[in-house]
Amino acid sequence: MADSLPHGSDHPVDMSPQQIYGVGEQAVFAIEGRRPDDFLGFGTGFLVDKEGGMGVTNAHVVEGLAAISGRFNSGEKAALHVIGSDPCSDIAVVHFSSPLPEKSDAVIFGNSADVKPGDTVTVLGYPDTLTQSPSEQKLLISSGLVNATNVAARPPGLPEYKDTIQHGATINYGNSGGPLLDHHGRLVGINTLTNPGTPGAPVQGQFYSIAIDSAKREIVDKLLKGESPNNMGWAVEEYYPGYFKSLDRVKGPALDAQLAKAGVQGGLYVKAVTPGSGASKAGIQSGMLVTKFQNTSTYTIAEMCAISESILPGSAAEVEGLYLLSEPSKFSTPFKAEFVVPGKH
Repeated sequence: MADSLPHGSDHPVDMSPQQIYGVGEQAVFAIEGRRPDDFLGFGTGFLVDKEGGMGVTNAHVVEGLAAISGRFNSGEKAALHVIGSDPCSDIAVVHFSSPLPEKSDAVIFGNSADVKPGDTVTVLGYPDTLTQSPSEQKLLISSGLVNATNVAARPPGLPEYKDTIQHGATINYGNSGGPLLDHHGRLVGINTLTNPGTPGAPVQGQFYSIAIDSAKREIVDKLLKGESPNNMGWAVEEYYPGYFKSLDRVKGPALDAQLAKAGVQGGLYVKAVTPGSGASKAGIQSGMLVTKFQNTSTYTIAEMCAISESILPGSAAEVEGLYLLSEPSKFSTPFKAEFVVPGKH
């Protein structure tokens, strides 16, 4: 892969929606995989280098998943593995382990700085629908107007996004990691967020894509070179009172009650740990709750990222927390561990 990504000069004129969909059929693929707890994860990715078999998606799409595969709209499918992932910029690079379909092609990169409010943008991806399973989902297209650019988005349960394009092109669950294209069919963003609002004040039509100008720096300078900055080797979710009830309405309330009795109000629940990672070698297991990182109380992904971004690669990180479902006999018993923060692979 070259040290620079292509700039979008190959599409000088406006493309019709049908032509843009054709770009998607060549470059956009569905992603599927499972976590150790048998959770089925799926999302979207897009090719950035056909010769090298490289694609890009959101880090949260592939985080904690094993046996990952990519499937094009033609039905052709191949195994994927993660080359590099940064959960704090929420970008990951994946590699196809077998030849790509003959008619596949990489996206053309545009500049998000050229995008203005009122411009039409298009979302391509494989969102959840009323089909029987994600493996049957077709490539879907939606379009809308840009609401604003250079928007900082601070969603609960995810990192802070410092530079996004806010727009009205629909993003649903499963669209994450797919491309946002301008009216020339060039890549200007990575589709990532929907703002659902709250139960008492629902929000409609607010969707967010990571601006490609900032994403390119992450992709080129770090991830394509095999680095995984801020990747501790764990996949975590924010714990809150009532968390286990939301997962299991039968058994969950008793677990939440036990934690409430122990005075636990928050933390990061470990969903999965990457084999061979620093976290794994330090004994971190899925089913643990991280409550402190570098001697600092850590209850949100944003707090974790603020800490991890300040740690030099190769230095030690200290983690404290509680055993929960990892070892039920030790439920709510404290643990403490230390491991080396990753740098280059």
